[in-house]
Amino acid sequence: MKKGKRLLAFLLTAAVCLSVSACTPASEPSEAPSGGASGQSTSSKEEPKNVNTKINPLTGLDDLPANCIGKRPVGIMINNIRSAVPQNNIAGADLCYEMLVEGGITRILAIYSDIQSLPKTGSIRSARPSYVELAKGHDLIYCHVGGSDEAAAMIKSMGVDDVDGNYDTKTIWRDKGRIAEFGSVHSCVTDGEHLMEKITTEGIRTDIRAGANAFTFLENGKTRVPSGEACTSVTVPFSASYTSVFDYDEKNQVYKKSQFGEPQVDYGTNKQVAVTNVLVLKTKVENSHDAAGHMNIELEGGEGLYISMGGCEEIKWSKGDANNPLTLMNKDGTPLELNCGKSWICFVGLATQIDVEAE
Repeated sequence: MKKGKRLLAFLLTAAVCLSVSACTPASEPSEAPSGGASGQSTSSKEEPKNVNTKINPLTGLDDLPANCIGKRPVGIMINNIRSAVPQNNIAGADLCYEMLVEGGITRILAIYSDIQSLPKTGSIRSARPSYVELAKGHDLIYCHVGGSDEAAAMIKSMGVDDVDGNYDTKTIWRDKGRIAEFGSVHSCVTDGEHLMEKITTEGIRTDIRAGANAFTFLENGKTRVPSGEACTSVTVPFSASYTSVFDYDEKNQVYKKSQFGEPQVDYGTNKQVAVTNVLVLKTKVENSHDAAGHMNIELEGGEGLYISMGGCEEIKWSKGDANNPLTLMNKDGTPLELNCGKSWICFVGLATQIDVEAE
């Protein structure tokens, strides 16, 4: 055991704990088309917020291309089943969300501010309700291939602009290279050229909705070590077979991500996923007990951990209504100021034990 190691027990009732821990790895099922809601452009009547600044609202960095200022990001449902990794362009995401979907498997919502320059990204898999809520809160153009019945209904009822590879095989296509190496089911990809053609052809709104991002960042060039314990490594178990580990690289001031006992690398560049900020948010996670065993992830709010710059502290978070963006707060309820850079956000059950280590 490394010096300073501790376990943070996230309390939950025994019934909920059992429903989460009982998950076992499963082959990912084929997805049905998402009820015909996809492939249809929906226009919001809300006024867009065009901010004349190069600050990337997802990272706080002063590097947003001029053509992306005041524009909507794209969110892509990234397949994270072991037989589908490594993924294309996973290391390029500005912000990622990871949580359980079913059978002990996690899936990733990868968000990119610059749609036009997006390289080949995937493999892309199906939508789930919690990710649809996050997409709505961030005002994303949401890319997926099929989805659960509930997710499909939410996409339609909430007016989420989406691209569904089950209907649009031009914008989201099966990559021959991935077919050869990973099989057809793990081969769906997209890129900026095809997305922009889709957006232009169908007249999908590109100006971002006012208030679609509630993250607060420090000024560029300033950093802050979280006020709690030191943290050189954090282990986040989602299920018996899916665990994310983030190890601190002090020289580059980032946490490098691993899963399945090895570095999580980008298929296109072979670079390991690295982020400035890791957030572990506690919430109610329950098995829906439907035929597929889909997990229900509550997105009301709660407590969590903020890990950055070699430190860790307890925080609060809230979302509530599906239209609201995720909001991060200090324990006293004031806005949490993140260090500028990429972030990885994990939603876990209330009883999950998070292993925080300090060397």
